[in-house]
Amino acid sequence: MKNAKIRIASCALLLSIGLSTLVGCGGGSSEQASTSGSSPDSAKKADPVELTVEVFDRATPGYQADNNFQTKWIQDNFGTPNNINMKFIPILRTQEVEKLNVLMAANQAPDICFTYNDGVIYNYVKSGGLTDLGPILDEYGTNLKKYLGDELLSYGKFDGKQLAVPAKRVIEGCFAAYIRKDWLDKVGLPVPKTTEEWYTAMKAFADKDPGGLGDKNIPFAIWADPNNINWTSSMLLESFKEKITEEQRMTLPNWVVPGFKEGMRFMNKLYSEGIISPQFTLDKDGKQMEKDIAQGRVGFIINSYDFPLRPVPGVLTELQKNIPGADFIECDPFTNYEGKHPKMKYNPNGLYIVVPKSSKRAVEAIKYLEWMSDPEVLKFLQNGIKGEQYTDEQDGIPLNFFTNDQLPDDKKANFTDLSIIVNGKEFGDQERNIKSASYGYPGFEDRFQKAYEISLTDANYMPHFDSVIESQAKYSKTLADKDVEIFVKSITCKPADFDKTYDSLVADYMKAGGQEIVDEKLNILKSAK
Repeated sequence: MKNAKIRIASCALLLSIGLSTLVGCGGGSSEQASTSGSSPDSAKKADPVELTVEVFDRATPGYQADNNFQTKWIQDNFGTPNNINMKFIPILRTQEVEKLNVLMAANQAPDICFTYNDGVIYNYVKSGGLTDLGPILDEYGTNLKKYLGDELLSYGKFDGKQLAVPAKRVIEGCFAAYIRKDWLDKVGLPVPKTTEEWYTAMKAFADKDPGGLGDKNIPFAIWADPNNINWTSSMLLESFKEKITEEQRMTLPNWVVPGFKEGMRFMNKLYSEGIISPQFTLDKDGKQMEKDIAQGRVGFIINSYDFPLRPVPGVLTELQKNIPGADFIECDPFTNYEGKHPKMKYNPNGLYIVVPKSSKRAVEAIKYLEWMSDPEVLKFLQNGIKGEQYTDEQDGIPLNFFTNDQLPDDKKANFTDLSIIVNGKEFGDQERNIKSASYGYPGFEDRFQKAYEISLTDANYMPHFDSVIESQAKYSKTLADKDVEIFVKSITCKPADFDKTYDSLVADYMKAGGQEIVDEKLNILKSAK
């Protein structure tokens, strides 16, 4: 299949933004070749130009997102030598989509904007609101292109135009599973390596109650997060999928993928046998699950590969404080028809970095990203200064960082939102990158690396089209609500009613827009042949 328009990309939900006013983004860009592209002598005589850059404001006490030691360093080391005044535009992280949409619609967006949200980008592409950066990258972004690579850059291409610069995602792992090793020891079972062994362990946890918890015993904890409905059961459900064609993989929603229904039937069985908590439908943000794990009530979870190991909320540390001898260990138990352990991983790109069509500073924007691709620049932006933000280095990797609440205001740092061409700390090769990431889990460094290895085992990217799926944008909210309904009702109905319940709900899903999305995707595939 010559699927030239198809790329593997993010698993983020496609949101319908409805930006009818975005057509106003199409301002002129005739001044892209500014004085910063002139010779050094002439640049000194010209007035400096201003380059505006979005930056997340995470409301860190004492830290000024648009004026701090890092932004001053950027001005001194990039701005001033290039006759550019750098101006950072803070946008609250929790409001970034709404705020960016307003600024884009009013032609007031920063010269450099970014978002993780696929739906936002698709709407900007559809409205014609983004600058084609391809020719500018060719002329001014040689090292940046080399750093990102052609494959990654292709994730920012839409209908053949480079409308976004994708940031490199250092950490692609997404899921791992964790099981109570002390409970396994009590019921005399090994760490499960197949779905059958896992089910045997869950039955033992339910029937033998190794924690002595009575009705508070939760062998398998899941939640009903409406934004990530399959998150805490994804590895299990993926293992039930049958062999499918590339066309099916690219076009079908999970509910109608061959084998997925049997995975949901298995979830229904687990619920009816008391393996899944009857209260899971009330936990929509995972907070109750966190409490249950920390208090020793849970035997098994599927979650972000590093979730129990994180210093915050610190559920494994709290569990070990509360229950002496307790331990959650990482595992990968679910096997499919091939004996593999399928799961989803994050796509190689993180942020989408864009220049609005209304900007006159696309050249300066690419020069800024090009400068940032220097390893020494990235090291400073992502780590700060030895002796000020951290105390030691090991094999060139900074460690023993001070937290911002330990630093004076003029030394507080943001190590994630200024180095926008990369998501995750970059040290030149993946082994060092993972080692660096493990230092963020003091006491669990080795376990972090094992969990990360599990997260990549037999993992695949999610499918994505580089053309806007208009029906998906149109029906995304309606179908997201129906996702929750199918998930909850199919798991909690009586086993005898499962087929009737599942089939009826899925048929309604397809009538409410699901089939229209499938048809549109099929048409795009056919046109790409």
